[in-house]
Amino acid sequence: MYFIIAGAVFLFFVYQSVTFRKNERMKLLNKIKRNWGSVPDREYEYDEFQKITKYYQSVVGSEFHIDDITWNDLAMDDIFMLLNNTYSSAGEEYLYKMLRIPSFDSTELKNREKLIRYFEEHGNEAFLLQERFAALGRTKSISLSQFLHRLEDLGNRSNVKHYVMDLFFAVSAGLLFFQPVAGLVLFLLMLSVNIISYYREKAEIESYFICFKYLVDMINCAEAVNKLNISGIDEYTSILKECLAQLQTVRNGIFLLSMNGTGGSLGEIIMEYFRMIFHVDIIKFNSMLDSTRKNTGYIDTMFETLGRLEAGMAVASFRTSLPYYCRPELYKAGKNSGHLDVKEIYHPMISDPVANSLYEEKCVLITGSNASGKSTFLKTIAINAILAQTVHTCTARNYVSCFFRIYSSMALKDNLLNNESYYIVEIKSLKRIIDAIDDRIPVLCFVDEVLRGTNTIERIAASSHILKYLSLRNVMCFAATHDIELTHMLSADYSNYHFTETVQKNDIQFSYELLKGRATSRNAIQLLNIIGFEKSIVKNADELAHKFMEQGVWEKL
Repeated sequence: MYFIIAGAVFLFFVYQSVTFRKNERMKLLNKIKRNWGSVPDREYEYDEFQKITKYYQSVVGSEFHIDDITWNDLAMDDIFMLLNNTYSSAGEEYLYKMLRIPSFDSTELKNREKLIRYFEEHGNEAFLLQERFAALGRTKSISLSQFLHRLEDLGNRSNVKHYVMDLFFAVSAGLLFFQPVAGLVLFLLMLSVNIISYYREKAEIESYFICFKYLVDMINCAEAVNKLNISGIDEYTSILKECLAQLQTVRNGIFLLSMNGTGGSLGEIIMEYFRMIFHVDIIKFNSMLDSTRKNTGYIDTMFETLGRLEAGMAVASFRTSLPYYCRPELYKAGKNSGHLDVKEIYHPMISDPVANSLYEEKCVLITGSNASGKSTFLKTIAINAILAQTVHTCTARNYVSCFFRIYSSMALKDNLLNNESYYIVEIKSLKRIIDAIDDRIPVLCFVDEVLRGTNTIERIAASSHILKYLSLRNVMCFAATHDIELTHMLSADYSNYHFTETVQKNDIQFSYELLKGRATSRNAIQLLNIIGFEKSIVKNADELAHKFMEQGVWEKL
């Protein structure tokens, strides 16, 4: 009867455990399906974002990348968050790196497109894969790529002394049966030596145990991905299989390492004493360390392959969330032979956006009133240029251009730490664009209010020649300005476009439609009136502006 009751209780707990796991899996799958094609609602802390950037920082090298000024000008962190429908550190770290390093290789972009399109068309397979990546999860304090390479900080480690101590301990235990007194003394001595040595050495390496945990988690994730046998990702699973074959020795015996303390269970307490006396976890750690160092290349390849897969799913989900998108047509241009052809392009972060179209082979100068849409249009073109060469996706009906190296000088601030004024920061930003020019790959640059940090006369004189210089090099420049004079001075080198508005009583309506030609309207003084400034201020300012427009000189007040 007792055995029957005990068996029934055991079966009940097994049933409960299986049911719980099944329910948790269903909850996760339902969450994955709900999130697919929707804007991620995840919130990020500063430290978390810093962690995500580490993989990109470790691999960027000297190749072209979106520099910090351009990245911040375009609020690309927000674009990354819009795309980041990932569930693991491998996926989000690779996705971030992808956005920071545009590709100039058509074959690479075609491979990305093939993967993204597969997940667009095979949602169920994507859901199953995302479930496996969710099991891998995200690291908390350090990026996954850092964990995988943190072991390199340790020096060479040998197990010889641990084997010697185990041998002497075994001899002392055997001596108890033949020479009890001498055996007991030697036994206690070796017990003390082993325990003291154990804690001293474990203190040096215990913080690195977590590195192996994440490495093994990644190996398990790769194995789980392969077990799904998804034919559409064969080229990736074959790479994972090769890596797994080399890394099995890393995972074998991982239970010997104490990851989370004893946990309070009797089995773990006994195992902890066993580790303490025989150093089995230190011995295993050293052998895993040696195996890891020999297979660093396979570890990096596995991380990159998993990252590519999950980033591809994130982009497929992003595409599903858009009202419409296109796959860009990109080509390699010779010197001064690039062009840009976009139809109904829009900013991906704006709800209910106004789309615009443009075909240009020349540089572009954009004028218009305050808040009319100049800066937003510059950012729209710049962001889509980056998306075209990274995730092969543009928020437009059509996007055709050459490969570009993309720079901007827009949302600048004075640098108080370096005691630099806004103007100094601005001219340094422009200088870096000029320094990047060469004859190999055209530069696509975006400048908002050229030299706004200085007086009108010098601003127009200097900015006109800077813009002229850019137009004569291997550069396609988009510049926004309030200085109508520039539209006349640079009419031979820049195509003029503008944004306008309609003033109705106490309100200004903006169409946000890109129009050809230079701006003919002003709204700065009207905005004073709408905000509620004294009528006399508005009236006198408006009269003064009209007199200047007629006479070309300012009247004394």
